[in-house]
Amino acid sequence: MREARSQLALIGFMGTGKTTAGRLLAFELGYEFVDLDALIMEQSGLSIPAIFAREGEEGFRRREKEALLAVAGRPRQVLATGGGIVLDPANVETLRATGFVVWLRASLPAILARVCRGEGRPLLGGGDPKAAAAALLAAREELYRRAADFTVDTTELPPVEVARRVAAWFRQWIREEG
Repeated sequence: MREARSQLALIGFMGTGKTTAGRLLAFELGYEFVDLDALIMEQSGLSIPAIFAREGEEGFRRREKEALLAVAGRPRQVLATGGGIVLDPANVETLRATGFVVWLRASLPAILARVCRGEGRPLLGGGDPKAAAAALLAAREELYRRAADFTVDTTELPPVEVARRVAAWFRQWIREEG
């Protein structure tokens, strides 16, 4: 079934470039770009930090799952997911059943440089953002690895190069399977 799908879902930790590279990738492929976090904010009328404050992580994860189910599998789509999408095995199953999953990864120092002090990042707030990021990344890394069809390390790459590498992989896959 995945062979007939043309959706590319980008997974990875916060600050790895899913939204930025995703927009460029969608442009390069001539695909629609969907940012799941932006969709959740649009549907709820709330920012991600406001959802976490009002509903906790559980409420956010429920909204995330609903948003994913609403858009998963649309053809010719690049979908940028939130960093915790892989925490629910059903989400991973949905992503893998409806398209291809690309893990954008980066080193912890690169991530920290990109997300600054964790402002606007509810899971890094309160306390030591570096320690929180390290713990979250360690807990999720294997989940990302298992979910991914393809991986790009974005630590030293500009977003345009990330998009080019993913597009080249995807086009090669299409040629080989077509």
